[in-house]
Amino acid sequence: MCGKEDDLLLVLVEEVEMNLCRNCSKFGKTLNPTKKISKTDHPKKIEEEYVEGTIENFSEIIKNKREKLGLSQKELARSLNEKESIVHKIETGHIEPNLDLARKIERFLGIKILKEYSVRYKKISSENKSFTIGDIIGNKKRTE
Repeated sequence: MCGKEDDLLLVLVEEVEMNLCRNCSKFGKTLNPTKKISKTDHPKKIEEEYVEGTIENFSEIIKNKREKLGLSQKELARSLNEKESIVHKIETGHIEPNLDLARKIERFLGIKILKEYSVRYKKISSENKSFTIGDIIGNKKRTE
C-alpha cells in the first residue's frame, strides 16, 4: 500500500491479492509468509508519453492580450461562444481551459498557451500482472 518494492509478501486484503511490504501486510491476511517477492518478480518498464497542457501563466497571458485588444470579458466570451463567467474564471486562474477551449483562445487572440509535456510512468511487465496500490498511486510523474 505504501509502494515499497523490497521484501514483498502476498497478502489478501478485502478479497484482493496484493504484494505488500511487511509493515503493510498487517492490513490483511498473509497468504504465503515464507515466500518473499522480490523487485525482479514484477519488473517495471519506464514508459514516456507526451501530453498537451496549458503553460503555467496562461491566465495572465490571456488577460493581458484581451486588454491589449481592448476587449471586455463579455466580448471575448461572445467571440469564443462561451459564458462570461468561464472567461473570468480562466483569467483569474480558478479554472484551466480544456484543450478545445485553449485552442480556440489561442486562435482568436493569436497567443500560445498550450505546451507539450513529457509524462513518465512505470509500467508493470505483462509477464506478471500482480501489482501493489503503490504501483497505481503516484506512478505518473509530469516533467517538462
